[in-house]
Amino acid sequence: MNLKQLNHIVALSETLNFGKAAERVFLSQSALSKSIQAIEQQIGIVIFDRTKNSVLVTPTGRFVIEHAKHLLAETRNFHKNLEYLKTGEQGTIKVGSGPFPAKCFLHTAIRQLQMQYPRISLDIRIDNWTNLLMQLKEGAIDYFIADIRNLEDSPLLKVTPIGGLTVALFCDANHPLIRSDRSRAIGPEEILDYPFASVSLPTLVFSEFKHSLGLDHNDVFAVNFKCDDISLINRLVPDSDIIFVSSNLMMEQALLERDAVRLNIPMTRNRFGEWALVQIKDQKLVPCAEIFARMLVDIVRDGSLQDDDKYGLAGNGPLNFMSERC
Repeated sequence: MNLKQLNHIVALSETLNFGKAAERVFLSQSALSKSIQAIEQQIGIVIFDRTKNSVLVTPTGRFVIEHAKHLLAETRNFHKNLEYLKTGEQGTIKVGSGPFPAKCFLHTAIRQLQMQYPRISLDIRIDNWTNLLMQLKEGAIDYFIADIRNLEDSPLLKVTPIGGLTVALFCDANHPLIRSDRSRAIGPEEILDYPFASVSLPTLVFSEFKHSLGLDHNDVFAVNFKCDDISLINRLVPDSDIIFVSSNLMMEQALLERDAVRLNIPMTRNRFGEWALVQIKDQKLVPCAEIFARMLVDIVRDGSLQDDDKYGLAGNGPLNFMSERC
């Protein structure tokens, strides 16, 4: 029994007329009658009672017809879902992100994806780049976005530059450094007496950040609370003496609500990260993963440009993807 024959059964059950059913399935009446007889002989069940003037479904025939309808519906769904998969309208994407990109841009990309492709599912992993790289190589994720300053060149990886954000030092509104004057200029040596909190930063980034503040290599400037869960750090900072290394973009709302203060410390540059989308080279992504990757690249690049225009310093240099646009 094939799908065409199932369709013949359903057509006759819905019309109870050989002539009308034959028109529906584009057969002659005799051809349809032979098809029905062949099915009944094949399964050993009489599906229809035929008289000179009528066609009726037998009790056992109802069972056959219900299952035939179910199989035909499942087949239609199967073909429809195949089309969704081929066009990128359906599927599951497993993507990783570093804490800063996730906090600043991932929600925008997810909303855009869900609005345009509501059938696509996402599996999001937020972690530092070393763990994300391991998951990528193990096949647990399709790609990730993160700071790649410590990522060694590898012929196995495809790395697409996507920008990066400016950073600054932030603290609680009642921090001793700014309690009397929130806008006062603060010398770099003043911050060394207080604990620091940050997500995991590449060693080179931290070294360059320290140099930009004007601190000497002998100055002890260490992160006391290192955590890749930004929401946890945000809960630690209020009503404390902790100084938080964070992106300007990420702290905009807290500054607007006056829950935090950006420390007025002169810096020679304030962008250190080199973000990229990292995937296995020559590994073909499913269409929906390709779609989301393009969204992420565009959203992070646009956000990085806006951040640079708003907060960037002259010493930063061009964003890492700008050469691709020249």
